[in-house]
Amino acid sequence: MNKYLPLSERLAREAGDQWRPTLAEIEDVLGFPLPKAAQQAAWWGGASDKPHHRAWLDHGWRAGDLDRAEGTVTFHRDATAGLPKVVEAPPVIEAHRGVGGLALVGAGVAVIAGVGLLAARLTKGRKA
Repeated sequence: MNKYLPLSERLAREAGDQWRPTLAEIEDVLGFPLPKAAQQAAWWGGASDKPHHRAWLDHGWRAGDLDRAEGTVTFHRDATAGLPKVVEAPPVIEAHRGVGGLALVGAGVAVIAGVGLLAARLTKGRKA
């Protein structure tokens, strides 16, 4: 069982688009103290398969805006949650000019050969 499940359940019940609990409130929800790393913004940010990230990501939330002075974290409902992921096209690799010229020559040769074969078949059909 994921120990961050109570946080997942709490976020699933949240009606608003934002929730700004104190770290103490989060600990109350979880029933155990947060690790010391939770005092750093990096622990809250990102999108990974770490159990604490899955607690909010799986319910369409993202965490951020750690306010160390106030001891709060702001969770925002992710407007893109549930939308299909955009796959970026691979970068276009520009061919060297010489390679492009060779490709054109090769294409021309293929067309000429094809026309020659077609002519040979047509001529053969007439003689028979």
